[in-house]
Amino acid sequence: MDVSEPVAALPQIWKTVYRQRLILLKNWRDGDYTVRSFTGHSDAVYCIQFDNNVLASGSRDKTLKFWDMNDVRCTRILTGHRGSVLCMQHDAANYIVTGSSDSTAIVWDYVTGRPLRWLNGHSLPVLDIRFDSRRIVTCSKDCTVKIWELESGALLHSMDGHQAAVNAVHMHGSLVVSASGDCVVKMWNLNTGALVRNFVGHTRGLACVQFDGDTVLSGSNDFTIKVWDAHTGVCLNTLEGHTNLVRTLCFDEQMIVSGSYDNTIKVWDRKTGALLHTLAGVHSSWVFHVQMDSSRIVSSAQDKKIAIWEFGRGCQLVNEFI
Repeated sequence: MDVSEPVAALPQIWKTVYRQRLILLKNWRDGDYTVRSFTGHSDAVYCIQFDNNVLASGSRDKTLKFWDMNDVRCTRILTGHRGSVLCMQHDAANYIVTGSSDSTAIVWDYVTGRPLRWLNGHSLPVLDIRFDSRRIVTCSKDCTVKIWELESGALLHSMDGHQAAVNAVHMHGSLVVSASGDCVVKMWNLNTGALVRNFVGHTRGLACVQFDGDTVLSGSNDFTIKVWDAHTGVCLNTLEGHTNLVRTLCFDEQMIVSGSYDNTIKVWDRKTGALLHTLAGVHSSWVFHVQMDSSRIVSSAQDKKIAIWEFGRGCQLVNEFI
């Protein structure tokens, strides 16, 4: 078998991939994007998640909907909560977990869309959830963070250290961070429920938190984003630019994306903290959630809209980078 031709072609393939990657990064840096939006719920859209071209959204209308992002077609609707769907996560294979203003979380079968079990333990609305292959973490307006076994729904730990509503959680490995209206981010050990450290520096309550194992990002009603060293609790940077509550955050190796009650989305350089772009004019009310991949931002808001901001113009291999 003559393999010389495919082998010889490899350098050219990688050159093409490299050039396409540079186009994509330039689009992000230059703010070169297209945007499309749609209204798919009858009330505010609190939470979203997208993977490849499948988008899920949870709403004050008490539904969780799945969409084909190519043609914005609703592919299924899940109902079961008695209140707003405030938060959710799915693994695109086995499970969906949702949290609601009805103070419960529901674990669903991803394939069939049927509820498998209800998690009852919070006394007030469930404001955020995260899960991995073994555990679910929930947080609530009742000021607690709870850890549950994914397979059985058994309550493993309940952490009571916050002095106000716990608005957001994010987990990585054996650790979870929580952000509260008491102005503090706390880090907890998932295996024991023990407090690891506090992150103190915000002057008003916190609405969102993200964690990748090394870095913690938090967004606050002091209108700032703080970047923390996860290992020491030291604040590395403070990003200023929003004019209202920073409600939602996400980040990757290059960028930080934030959404605010000032109705805008901002894109920041992760390394320097410099503000790169302000995305405005689509949402007419509070931005509740943003997510990103290598070529897109998806946002949802109180105005019932979901917006898809696409930075892949001129990049023929954009799907390879998702």
